[in-house]
Amino acid sequence: MQPFRCFLHIDERPLNRFPVKKLLFLIFTCFLFSHARAQGIRGTITSKSGEILPYASIQVKGTSTGTMSNGEGKYEIALKPGAYELQFQYLNHQTETRKVEVSADWQNLNVALQEIAIKLAEVRIGKSKEDPAYTIMRKAIATARFHQLEVDTWSARTYVKGNFRIEKVPFLFEDALKKANLQVGTTYILESINDLNFRQPNQVTEKVVSIRSNLPPGSNPAINFARLSFYNPMLGEIVSPLSPKAFGMYRFEYLGFFNDRGLVVNKIKVTPRSKGLNVLDGTLNLIEGSWSIHSLDFNFQDETGTQYGIRQLFSPFEGVWMPVQLETTAKINILGAKGETRYITSVRNYQVKLNPRYHQIPEVVDEKIDKEIAATLRKANTPAPTQATRKQLRKMVNQLEKEDRKERKKAGEDVTVTRNWSFEIDTLARKRPSTFWEGERQVPLTNLETQGYQRADSLYKANEVKIRKDSIRNLPRFKFMQLLTGHTYRYGQRKELEWYPRVLTFESPVFDLTKGEFFNAVEGYVLKTRLSYVERLSKVKSWNASLAGRYSFARQRLNGGLSLGYTVENTSVRLSGGRNVFQFNPADPIPESLNTFYTLFQERNYMKLYEKSYLTLAGTQKLGNRLSVSAALSWQERNALTNNVSRGWVDRPDVAFTSNDPENRALANQTAFPRHQATVLTMDFSYRPLAKAAIMNGRRYTLSNRSPELTGAYRHGWTGGQSFNQIELGIRDELSILRNSFSYAVQAGAFLNKPLYFTDYRHFNGNEIIFQNPGLNNFRNLPFYRFSTANRYLEAHGLYEFRKFLLTQITPLRLYGIKESLQVHFLNTKEVNHIEIGYGFGGILKVFGAEVLGTFQNGQYKGLAFRVRTNL
Repeated sequence: MQPFRCFLHIDERPLNRFPVKKLLFLIFTCFLFSHARAQGIRGTITSKSGEILPYASIQVKGTSTGTMSNGEGKYEIALKPGAYELQFQYLNHQTETRKVEVSADWQNLNVALQEIAIKLAEVRIGKSKEDPAYTIMRKAIATARFHQLEVDTWSARTYVKGNFRIEKVPFLFEDALKKANLQVGTTYILESINDLNFRQPNQVTEKVVSIRSNLPPGSNPAINFARLSFYNPMLGEIVSPLSPKAFGMYRFEYLGFFNDRGLVVNKIKVTPRSKGLNVLDGTLNLIEGSWSIHSLDFNFQDETGTQYGIRQLFSPFEGVWMPVQLETTAKINILGAKGETRYITSVRNYQVKLNPRYHQIPEVVDEKIDKEIAATLRKANTPAPTQATRKQLRKMVNQLEKEDRKERKKAGEDVTVTRNWSFEIDTLARKRPSTFWEGERQVPLTNLETQGYQRADSLYKANEVKIRKDSIRNLPRFKFMQLLTGHTYRYGQRKELEWYPRVLTFESPVFDLTKGEFFNAVEGYVLKTRLSYVERLSKVKSWNASLAGRYSFARQRLNGGLSLGYTVENTSVRLSGGRNVFQFNPADPIPESLNTFYTLFQERNYMKLYEKSYLTLAGTQKLGNRLSVSAALSWQERNALTNNVSRGWVDRPDVAFTSNDPENRALANQTAFPRHQATVLTMDFSYRPLAKAAIMNGRRYTLSNRSPELTGAYRHGWTGGQSFNQIELGIRDELSILRNSFSYAVQAGAFLNKPLYFTDYRHFNGNEIIFQNPGLNNFRNLPFYRFSTANRYLEAHGLYEFRKFLLTQITPLRLYGIKESLQVHFLNTKEVNHIEIGYGFGGILKVFGAEVLGTFQNGQYKGLAFRVRTNL
């Protein structure tokens, strides 16, 4: 999980030479800029004790102009001649204002900021004698939604800088690092000037005006402005201190107050109630009365062990405090790789338009402290009160939002869209001269960053011939070794933030052997290959084709298939045909790689196969955000298969391969079938009643994790002169309960007319081996096909995952990323009543876990099962 991930787009186009005319134009432009005069204020910001203050905020009072200092405390801000007042702001230091007179040259102004003096106030805390931080936080939480909505529109220009430094890489990755022209110890910088526009409730347009970096040629990404708002209840998977759930997640402590620009600012210490992953630890400064955020400083750790730091500063614009600076850091130490990254943004040229309905917030009355006033307010029920309880504020903001939604709906807007984001890169973004940056950056590079640019330039110039040859070598053309390794060929010119228009992928049968999918009892050794092609006609229109082959050495038989697909907007159709081998359960309950291992070394052939020739026409239609329907009509000819090998690599005298005919209780293990033809019609639907949508660069995406999913299916088949019908309904969802999560899935179905052959029975995702796929709807100790049915059935799964349970009471294990769970799996058919109840934990090396389950069938205890959970 990456809670604050910046969108990066890597430009993989080969190097191109500038035309001579363009090159001369750029040289002439640089010459003109180099002789242009500039003026302003520059200097260094320190504390009174002389300590450098990196990334301090500098604002020109009365304007929307501002900048920040660099990592060495140095700053510069270009200004026209005249008189100005500069405000210097730094976290935990007193804001200072300096009057300056700008002439025709640069002037030096060093500033030493005084550390804030925290004062303790006498705060009424009521009879409970609780820490005053709690009443402050209750008021801040009550007004958080107002602060989210009080700015109707805003626009700004941002300077965004991301840098990273690779400190150590494992030996296996050293060659890849060298080929990428990256060096251990070099600081790599990516700078961007972005223009942003925001409109409530969720529309953001961002345009990258210019990009500059010292990354290798052909790897010059675009970076976006991180709109990180602690007024949101959730920050990815992190609960914000201003969330209504915050009191169950954090403890708060009042550290005192300080004064800034005539306002009282309360300093609140925030600590997790129990240490763990994705919980914040630090300080939050809130302005008395408005309860707006003044500044914050937090740290947290994610599942990978990466340590993050977040610092944010706000300044007033048009009577509302807006973020002017954000700094996030990350220290990475994963599997022997070490490095550190820093992402900073500075916002200036704010243009703000307020929404008075949300900006004029009544004075918050805390019911726990001012009980008499709260009782009076509850009786008064004033339409536009100057005071309100927290409960009344919730009702007020809910009513205002309800009215807003009605107005938007009346205006024809889609109220189910929660994010509408447009990201554009100017065509000149990578061509602007360095003189442009001298005027726009206004944040001097540190010595380390300057050295990083110089070292990278020297490296690229020294390797210029090699890099150019590599770029030509990487153009889409065939090489002999690709017959062994496979390859992806990309054709056409890729536009910014989009895909290549044509992509051809070859999957080598030799390289495919490394997946371990090359042996089973029916086919013996197997070679597989695939050739696929995708052509994107537009953002919402594409077509694709694939040709697959599979050769069985034991059967001396070549199978394969051809598939053609076309997608436009929310509609897709596919025509496929061929002949291949399939598992009886179309969900493929045992991976081919694990079956290869067990067949070769344990003489256990769990995977049961049959051969099918087929011709299928299928289509899917999305109807808005919430409903998706699909249908498929398939003609099939099925052929039963038998084992063609008798042993694997290790011969175990006490073990032998079982028949390829699955064991099934309902059929008394008589699952063999003759060659026959079938026609099957399948219709499915998926409905998410609460699903929302997001729009990114004009493309619509469904946010499916915010809604339960209701599913239904109908299947009608004709086989051997006899027809069968099957219906199925299901529901699945994931819920947050306190600080834990609960996932469940339920499916119920029945056959109205029974199928003639075992291939059409309802199969369940069982397991008989020690390795376990952690999927929710997978049984842990159910024989693969023993309880497949042609009658009614009910299947249910539940998984309750704890943040803190048994092992996770130990803080180091919790910080490592261990997560514990209790689970129940249930199956009821005419033949069996099967229950699994178990305990498990995951997070070992991030991909492994363990489970132990007790199994009961028809009320009888059947023993324990141990499983190794893996995501591999």
